[in-house]
Amino acid sequence: MAERRNTLGNGEWLLTGQSLFSTDGTVEFKAQGDGKVAIYVNSSCVFQNTAEQRQDVKGVKMQEDGNLVLYDNNGKALWHTDTAAGKGDSTTILAVQNDGNCVLYKGTPIWSSKTNK
Repeated sequence: MAERRNTLGNGEWLLTGQSLFSTDGTVEFKAQGDGKVAIYVNSSCVFQNTAEQRQDVKGVKMQEDGNLVLYDNNGKALWHTDTAAGKGDSTTILAVQNDGNCVLYKGTPIWSSKTNK
């Protein structure tokens, strides 16, 4: 079984079907097969980036400019956290927290899913 991770580092991908989990295992950040970014707390969905379903999504990238972006297979951005240069930078990471939030950190928080338990 693959190691469970709770962070997505700068420049890293979370491909469709992959997940990040909080250290206590109760919070899941998932790049779903239906093309959505979703957050589950205790197996209940508390966040989806869109109601639209797509089958052409590659995954989510923590970009080097600090923006977390969902891409299709052709490289088109479908959704993002609007945290590119100016807010984020090459040190920005995504952390899935035990409190239910998924947070982008550049030392301090710059974006949150606002999904506290």
